[in-house]
Amino acid sequence: MKTMIFLGCTVLLFNITFGQPQPAATKEEQVAIQQVIKQQEIAWNKHDWKSFSNHFTDEGTLINGVGQLWNGKNEIFRNLTQLSDCCLSATSLTFDIKRVKFITADIAVVYLEETLLTDKDYAIPFHQYKKGDKEYKVLTDIFVKTNNAWKLTAMQVTMINQIISPHSTSEKP
Repeated sequence: MKTMIFLGCTVLLFNITFGQPQPAATKEEQVAIQQVIKQQEIAWNKHDWKSFSNHFTDEGTLINGVGQLWNGKNEIFRNLTQLSDCCLSATSLTFDIKRVKFITADIAVVYLEETLLTDKDYAIPFHQYKKGDKEYKVLTDIFVKTNNAWKLTAMQVTMINQIISPHSTSEKP
């Protein structure tokens, strides 16, 4: 009997905690987040790392595609700048928003797909990139609204395995 009461309470608490309907987001809020993402795309393609980084909160974090954790807007900017000459300036990207989920009226989780295009040949240790090469990534972004503006507080970049990626089916060697 105690087990049944415990299970019943657990299910009830779970439903109260996680079963709440998603807050209604206005179209304007969704558009505002989409604009931030578009501005980041433009900044990347101009290799304007300051502008790209300025879309993060001061204490924002970025976990890049190779698992490095960058803490704070300034560190994100510094690392992007350091990587620019060797690898980032030879690329451009596009973002494709897959889902925007508002957790509260001022917190949103955004799932994106990134397509990174190699614009000119370059090499890094263990890999040679050729013009036209593409990489696909999934991003999980956490946005917070502060001072009436949407900012990234966290970004997780995950490489999509190119062998099993649905994008590469027609591009496989």
